[in-house]
Amino acid sequence: MNSIEVCSVCKEYAKGFFALRDLTFSVLEGSFVSVVGPFGCGKTTLLNLLSGLTEDYLGTININGKSPAEARRTRKVGYVFQSPALLPWRNVLQNVTLPQEIAGTGRNEERAVALLKVARLDSFIQRKPSELSGGMRQLVSIIRSLMLNPDVLLLDEPFCSIDEINRSKMHQELLKIHRQTNKTTLLVTHSLSEAVYLSDQIIVLTPQPGRVKKIINIDLPERSEQAMFSDKFVNYLRTVRAELTEKS
Repeated sequence: MNSIEVCSVCKEYAKGFFALRDLTFSVLEGSFVSVVGPFGCGKTTLLNLLSGLTEDYLGTININGKSPAEARRTRKVGYVFQSPALLPWRNVLQNVTLPQEIAGTGRNEERAVALLKVARLDSFIQRKPSELSGGMRQLVSIIRSLMLNPDVLLLDEPFCSIDEINRSKMHQELLKIHRQTNKTTLLVTHSLSEAVYLSDQIIVLTPQPGRVKKIINIDLPERSEQAMFSDKFVNYLRTVRAELTEKS
């Protein structure tokens, strides 16, 4: 079953200037999909459309049968931005339970601690954001986005400001979260190795206006740091890079 369906979507910002044009793809429920493409090809625009933050577009988008705007109103979409945007005066637990407070559903600290435990952050629940590393803050942001139990998780380059070694550790934690929550996840990234490492499928977009150039299925026997040096991983990396460098 498809959790996300995008059909013939066009987004025009000014007369004749299209960020996306005739964009069509689908994402299977529970899968992890990355979107890569040149700068300015509409990747973040796509996330804004899927999240319902931008409603002015042509074409059709369905999130488990609902429009993005309806999915947003019913809290079926979680969106993690490049910056974690945690409240500095709140500790980790208070930041994670904030969406429930805003929604008026009451703080479910038991769920918050359980999710933080998946990311191995349960021992930091009383820490303030300033006492955490950049990667840990972003993991807290991801956990926060899961508190209202969305169907779909959207990630806009969440680890782009983290150094390579720590980013690798964050990848392991993100995979663990994905496996245990089984959320349909769509990641926008400029890191091709990140896309190959994390994804079941990679959607390659053309230069602006963005449309699907190629969809690459990723089948790795394991997801570990050692796997990144395997011939299979390197071949996938070459395939994605070739699609980005070859003219449409």
